[in-house]
Amino acid sequence: MLLLRRSCATILRIKSSPIRSARFAWNITTHQGVPRPYAAIRNMSGTDSSGATKTVWLERDDLLSKPPSYPELTQDTKTDVVVVGGGIAGLHIAYELLSSGMKKVVLLEDGKIGSGETGRTTGHLSADNEYNDFLNLHGAEGTAQIAAAQQAAIDRIATIVDKHKIDCDFVRLPGYMFHGLPTSSREFRLDTLEELYDAAEKTGKLDVSIVNDACIKGFKSGPAVRFGNQATFHPTKYLQALAKVVSDMGGEIYEKTRYMNYQEENGGVTAILDNDKKIQAEALVMATNVPLQKLIMIERVEAFRTYAVALKIPTSSVSSNGEEALWWDLADPYHYVRVTPHKQEGYSLLVVGGEDEKVGQHDDYEERFQRLESWARERWTAAGEVEYKWSGQVLDSSDGIAYIGRNPGTNNVYVHTGDNGDGLTYAAIGGLLITDLILGKENLWAHTFSPSRQHSGSHLKQALKTLPDMVKENLSDQIYYTKWAVACTKTVKDIEDLVPGEGDVVREGLSPIAVYKDESGGIHKMTAVCPHLKGIVAWNTAEKSFDCPVHGSRFTCKGEVVNGPAKGPLQPK
Repeated sequence: MLLLRRSCATILRIKSSPIRSARFAWNITTHQGVPRPYAAIRNMSGTDSSGATKTVWLERDDLLSKPPSYPELTQDTKTDVVVVGGGIAGLHIAYELLSSGMKKVVLLEDGKIGSGETGRTTGHLSADNEYNDFLNLHGAEGTAQIAAAQQAAIDRIATIVDKHKIDCDFVRLPGYMFHGLPTSSREFRLDTLEELYDAAEKTGKLDVSIVNDACIKGFKSGPAVRFGNQATFHPTKYLQALAKVVSDMGGEIYEKTRYMNYQEENGGVTAILDNDKKIQAEALVMATNVPLQKLIMIERVEAFRTYAVALKIPTSSVSSNGEEALWWDLADPYHYVRVTPHKQEGYSLLVVGGEDEKVGQHDDYEERFQRLESWARERWTAAGEVEYKWSGQVLDSSDGIAYIGRNPGTNNVYVHTGDNGDGLTYAAIGGLLITDLILGKENLWAHTFSPSRQHSGSHLKQALKTLPDMVKENLSDQIYYTKWAVACTKTVKDIEDLVPGEGDVVREGLSPIAVYKDESGGIHKMTAVCPHLKGIVAWNTAEKSFDCPVHGSRFTCKGEVVNGPAKGPLQPK
């Protein structure tokens, strides 16, 4: 059966934030092309990370060497609410529930706290910036609710940082949406920026204005839309500190504990783990980036890879007014920029993200990193060498905003997914919203972000305009699903040609086989069929993983699952 799904890219420009942290680092060359030694090469485990590239948040501050440790759950237990997922969304939900003083919480993480999506973001805390799209899809009232929720989320994180004295480099600053092209370009259009400004201003919830320049030192951006009261922080420092706060408040955190399924009965929920232990609770929340289920919400989101580079730059050469800021452009693909302190005094790291693509359909990561670097150098001309490169994964919804609320068809199961690259901001929204729903309180945002929401009226007409793109996007999944059968010429005989540390998908008769040659020359063979819905995985050279292009499940080089919706590994052959 052909399943019609629409990519967010058909409606909104893809915005993204890189994902999990890693145990592998690049041999990076300077922009003059001179190689320089970097960190040692290590394979990702799937417990500490979902990728092999090092992010600035973990490598620079060595946060993986002595991470906080929490026990594994090895016995049946009872609680009020089970939260599945130890990233920023799960921890915010646990925090808000505990703060209410009305619920006990058990939080489950199948790896380590901080090993998930949060550690691979670029650390933007921002409201959205393309509200003209939201007006078409959600109407004036819905768009105002989106703006209010996103701004409230930034304020909530600021409050938590202040209340608990969290050292995470939190900084309030403005953000600039600029065209991205020189003003002399034929494609430079002021009316596009004016449309963005008008839509954002009409929400009545945002500090927004049109300014003459985006304040990039050495680059004439032309007019830009300025968003006040945005922020940045160090996502991993914040996450680890928030986990300690949750634990100190009485929350039970368990690591290396894999959730598998649930049963709703007798007005409650039983969570079932892979070690057959059970947790009885009143409610269950899936905050695992992608819901661990076969369908329902899975068919409402699409998985994308996104890329980031961090370039050393003199702090005085970043902005023309001497102030830190966020920057976003109108290009396709979209780019987003921030700065973070460098270890060397007087310097910063310019963190540039973008170059999004669907999971598992290309393996051209070096070209994408290079395009990010070139784009940055054309605008920040004082930028020096690239010190970090990494990639990650985000889920886009069909209408540009997250799904937060009761899981469709259930009574006591809640879901948080489809963050569209704004996962840090939506985490705080999810904490407030899902807590209110579980406590039976009214929340003005509930309808807007409901996982059961549907388009209606004029909004349905707008959605139907994307139908041809829905068909095209879904067909790309189906084409890749069968591509190995007609195009794969590699067989198991070609395994000997693999370089140590690399993998591939080959034929064994008519069966697709995922193979990996470890650093010692040992061969690891697994089925290349994803256990979720039988997609054929592809080798990801950058992150040393096997990725499924159908729904975005990812597996380590040895087949262990690190990203859902798959719950189990690639079976060995």
